Amino acid sequence: MSTTPIRRRFDRAGATYEAAARVQRLVAARLAALCPPALAGNVLEIGAGSGLLTRELLPRHDGGTYVALDLSAGMLTRAAMPGAVKVVADGERPPFGPGSFDFLCSASAMHWYADPAASIAADLRLLRPGGGFAIALYVAGTLWELAEASRATGFGAVFPMRPAAFYKELFASLPHVTATITEERHVVRHDSVRAMLGSLKGAGVTHTPGVKAGSPRRYREFARHYEARYATGGAVETTYVVAMIRAPATERTDQSSARSNGMGLYR
Repeated sequence: MSTTPIRRRFDRAGATYEAAARVQRLVAARLAALCPPALAGNVLEIGAGSGLLTRELLPRHDGGTYVALDLSAGMLTRAAMPGAVKVVADGERPPFGPGSFDFLCSASAMHWYADPAASIAADLRLLRPGGGFAIALYVAGTLWELAEASRATGFGAVFPMRPAAFYKELFASLPHVTATITEERHVVRHDSVRAMLGSLKGAGVTHTPGVKAGSPRRYREFARHYEARYATGGAVETTYVVAMIRAPATERTDQSSARSNGMGLYR
């Protein structure tokens, strides 16, 4: 899968993301609560975007380099994250050598990976032995209402999320990795179907594989269908299912301390 369509959508969403990213803001805060209260050494954040998680974690960081990596230059250009080193790159092809970081974090990003089994394993090899990580990504069940309404009316499509079991099996298969995985379900309410779709567009969450069908007639059918089934109390609901994956760091070595002083990040 080419990353170009994903990058373009997030580039366009750079100016609207912060206002639209309601669930992403919540997930960033939830993931930050699972991260260590103090972060030392080199930290890599993959999918930093507008800096929702970055701004939660930067005040905890002392020593070394905090790298905020994102596929979208449009997002990073607008991101307020003083103290972080911004790197425009693909999280599936990061420009760093093995063992370069003491901690890795990522919120609302890795579910976009074309080959998560290979790429997440490769990302974790960027950690020094014993390095810790915290990852939040969306799994099957996310936007299930939107997917059902799309199938029923032929309007639009939803990016296919992998089931949580996929990630549980993946992390269980990784050598020398002991991760804790929990699932969270968040429901976001919008005033209307139009507002819900506008929020998704504003947050850049519009990429789907293949061709999306759409027409004024199909949109009206979609809106009626969605509101008839998923509106409560004057608002429509959308569900997000999040896998929270973490592993604490173990005691650092002398070699990692040298890297924490900013040496040897790029390959």
